Amino acid sequence: MSSRVKRPDPCSHEDCGSRRFHVGDDGYTYCDRGHQQQERGTVVTEDTGELIIHGRTSKRKGDSDADSSVSRVSGFSGTRALEHYLLCLQLVLRKQCRWLIDVQLLPAEIETLIRDLWAFRLQSLQPGSLTYDSDTETDGRSNSQSQLFSSQSEGEASNASQQKKRTRNETRMAPSLLETLSLIYTAMLLSRIPVTLADIHSWAGQGDLLFYRAAKAVPLQMREKLPATYQELLEPQDLGPPERLNRKTLNLLKMLSTKPGMAFPPINHPLILYRWIRALSLPIEIFAATKRLAKLLNVEFTYSLDQTTHPRLRILRYAEPRLMALIVITTKLLFPFDDKTTLRFARSLTDPSALSLDWTTWLQTHSSPTPDPSPLPFTKAISLSESDAIALSPKALDAYLDMYETTFATAQVRTHGEASRDADFRRMLFRLFPAEREEDAHLPTPAFEPSGAETRRLESVQMALHRRGIERDAPPGRRMGAAYRRFRTVRELESFCRESGTAEERFYSLAAGVAGVGVEDLVRGVFFFERRLQVLEDEARMKDRRMNNGR
Repeated sequence: MSSRVKRPDPCSHEDCGSRRFHVGDDGYTYCDRGHQQQERGTVVTEDTGELIIHGRTSKRKGDSDADSSVSRVSGFSGTRALEHYLLCLQLVLRKQCRWLIDVQLLPAEIETLIRDLWAFRLQSLQPGSLTYDSDTETDGRSNSQSQLFSSQSEGEASNASQQKKRTRNETRMAPSLLETLSLIYTAMLLSRIPVTLADIHSWAGQGDLLFYRAAKAVPLQMREKLPATYQELLEPQDLGPPERLNRKTLNLLKMLSTKPGMAFPPINHPLILYRWIRALSLPIEIFAATKRLAKLLNVEFTYSLDQTTHPRLRILRYAEPRLMALIVITTKLLFPFDDKTTLRFARSLTDPSALSLDWTTWLQTHSSPTPDPSPLPFTKAISLSESDAIALSPKALDAYLDMYETTFATAQVRTHGEASRDADFRRMLFRLFPAEREEDAHLPTPAFEPSGAETRRLESVQMALHRRGIERDAPPGRRMGAAYRRFRTVRELESFCRESGTAEERFYSLAAGVAGVGVEDLVRGVFFFERRLQVLEDEARMKDRRMNNGR
């Protein structure tokens, strides 16, 4: 038998509907909007000759979630709500760590390192922001006290305004889900694990690493104690481009280098370089040549925490885009994007440019779409519109509903609040229509294991390699590095490839995707290093000219 409490009748005044009442000094009953309730009569108290002190009558000014950061169920607000949000986010971070260890086969020590970094991040919060305050520590019974009343004095209204401003500041400085990805990458960086930011961004974007609808991973009892402002932080709608994750990571590294005084090593560029060469289906000669080019240009693969660069070259403050820019330059030097009519010669068989890459075969290999085991990839399903959903095939529609079930839907039934009225009906409905779905046998490939499609592409390109002609006294225009083309913008690159029909535009696009940067940013980074290389070449020529003149 239900013990449901009967709700009071609404206000009798037209277009009011309020259900909160109080007894005034005159004995009449009023709603919280000041309407007198004639049918409720008067309340007569015994006249003892003493002054009867009633509570302060107040009129509610607003009752919207936007005006209050107080949870209607628990009353958590202010500092206490921030602390509870940090507990929920810590649970999400722990589940992300377990996925990295169980699925990506990373060492278990990574969880301890991420926990220590999380502790440093909590220490970076403002002093006293995690100390309970009597003004902010509330519970469900004092929920109504946090609202702003029209009968408050100016000082009280000012305090409420300051409290609201402080709540916004606490929400703004609270760590976000994107910052958990930055913490994970920082742990990879300290451990010298060759996992890139592009890998982490791809895992989160494809729904493998917990990010979208992370609130579902938090128990309902914990979520209900969060205000709406913090619940929204656990339900991000868009991951954003990799550049956004790069900026968040750089800010985190700056913070850790300032307060704890941490020093960060360079990325594990030899292993990352090898991984990227395989992903781009390039010959192994690129490996040694890229390392020599980095030494020649004095390029370090560390994050530039103190340097200030031009906004257009901000991408070079990150370590991984620098490495990819050097790979592009090395590829253009050793295996230029020439048409079939251009002949180049190597000086000897040991010359790194003795092999010629068939870019036509490379383009055909990378133009064919990679087969996806799912009829609807997660990245496409998460951004699906209504018109797109109507045109889906039956298998794709099933995949979309499966994604929605695992990402957004939940079988949990609320047992209190407004939703508790239909709790029994919801339980019965779930029993009648159980969501029994076959488990997806497809698991993401660990970052250290090349996929089968990547191996097949590499084999096809390697089989198309052929040896160049050897000519020791070849004219300068036919040697490697001659007629080198530089592109200042993407428009120049697209215009040239449209006229010549070379695969250079596709190579830039694929390289940018592997490195997790935009094509425009990669073109600018490559052009920056090309100019530095040109300066070194001009200085070397001037030095040789002076030596010849001195003779």
